[in-house]
Amino acid sequence: MISYNGARGNRKFLAVPVVLLVLFINPFVENLQSVNPVVFMLDHYAMFFAGSIIGYKMFKGSILALTLGSFVAVFWHIPLTFALAASDLPIRLICEVTLFLGGILAGSYIPRMSLAVKVTSLALYMLGDTFLSILFIIGSPEYSNVDFPYLKWGPSSLPLVGVTMFVVMNLVLVYVIVRVMRNISIL
Repeated sequence: MISYNGARGNRKFLAVPVVLLVLFINPFVENLQSVNPVVFMLDHYAMFFAGSIIGYKMFKGSILALTLGSFVAVFWHIPLTFALAASDLPIRLICEVTLFLGGILAGSYIPRMSLAVKVTSLALYMLGDTFLSILFIIGSPEYSNVDFPYLKWGPSSLPLVGVTMFVVMNLVLVYVIVRVMRNISIL
């Protein structure tokens, strides 16, 4: 499913994952995540992205690794698991660790992906993130203290999360377009 490939090139690539981990896994940000859903969602992106970089550079994975890594990301965005991780620090730490490991799994398959799998994976990510961000923009009660009273945010806090997700998605899309254009020597 996944094997150690060694670091490709020098280990400078570890700087980004380390910075993301330090920025998001500390007492101040952990406390902020329980009251601010934007920070909580950015933490999810940071953990998965940090893991993806390490997986991409250091491991060789299979389609099964991609599937399991993607499953982890989907799992933590189901309303109940999302709410539990947002409201309970030990569960949030499990969420962060598993998102990071899920990122490693998913990232490990990227170098071996065919173009069709890359395009399909990007499309599925964009579709899933769009769906979730729309739920946030409309202030869906499933992600607030309306349905989960132990959450510290209400539906009015969610639209900014959805907008933030659209910004992140567009940044990912721009990055992918620039990479494709460089690969075909347009840039």
